Amino acid sequence: MKEDINYFQDTKKKLKLYVEQRILLLRLQATDKISNIAATLITIVVITVTAFFLLIFASITAGYWLAHITGSLTAGFGIVALFYLVVFLFIIFFLRKIMQNFFINKFISLFHNKD
Repeated sequence: MKEDINYFQDTKKKLKLYVEQRILLLRLQATDKISNIAATLITIVVITVTAFFLLIFASITAGYWLAHITGSLTAGFGIVALFYLVVFLFIIFFLRKIMQNFFINKFISLFHNKD
C-alpha cells in the first residue's frame, strides 16, 4: 500500500516537472520566433526608410536635371511624376499578385523557420 502512495507521489512530481519544462520550452520557442520576426521587421523598416530617402533625393535631382534640359521646372518634375505613374500602374496591373505571393511566402517561411 505504501508503495502505491510513493508511486503516485513520484508520478505527480514527474508530471509537474514535465509540465513546467514543457511550458519553459514553449516560452523559449515563442521568444525565439518573436525575436527573429522583430529583427527581420526592424531590418526591413531601416532598409525601406533608407531606400525611400534615396528615392526622394534621386527624384528631386532628376526633376531639376530634366527642368534644366526642358527649360521648365514644371515639365521636369512632371516627367518624373509621369515616370512614377507608369511604374505604379505597371506594379498594379502586372506585378501585384506576384508581389503578394512573394511577401506571403516570405512571412510564412520566417514564421515557420525550423533552424
